[in-house]
Amino acid sequence: MDKKIYKTEIVETMRYIEEISARLGQSITSSDYYIEDLGCPHSKPKNLPKGYAAVYMFAYNGEWLKIGKANTKSKARYTSHHYGFNALSTLPKSLAADPAMSKYGICKENSRTWVEQNTYRINILIKSEIGKAATELIEAVLHYKFRPRYEGAL
Repeated sequence: MDKKIYKTEIVETMRYIEEISARLGQSITSSDYYIEDLGCPHSKPKNLPKGYAAVYMFAYNGEWLKIGKANTKSKARYTSHHYGFNALSTLPKSLAADPAMSKYGICKENSRTWVEQNTYRINILIKSEIGKAATELIEAVLHYKFRPRYEGAL
């Protein structure tokens, strides 16, 4: 998949979310969020900007692997959990447990490097003032549209 398509898909989906939210009477507008394209390879984020929640997405080889959210008080979830084995549910743990990905030898020692070098990351940073429900709506629509590989049974 052309890497430009990742961001294009997100932009189009966010326009749809804006329409949905307006119909529901709680409008999310383009001034309420911004899309941060970290690309591939990428470096893990250093912080979650103050006053923002986030929906983060990881893709590999044309497939969305993980879509998650971090509220304003979840800095570690946003910056570090998905680069190692130190949290309950992480992208590297899912990759290491997946027989289709085992050929890459992903383990605790190399997980950060593998994720940074091989996955494409996009963040949607959402002003916390528009509320937790907005972040949850964005995450839910992205899950429904992209069906990430490591989000349980679909």
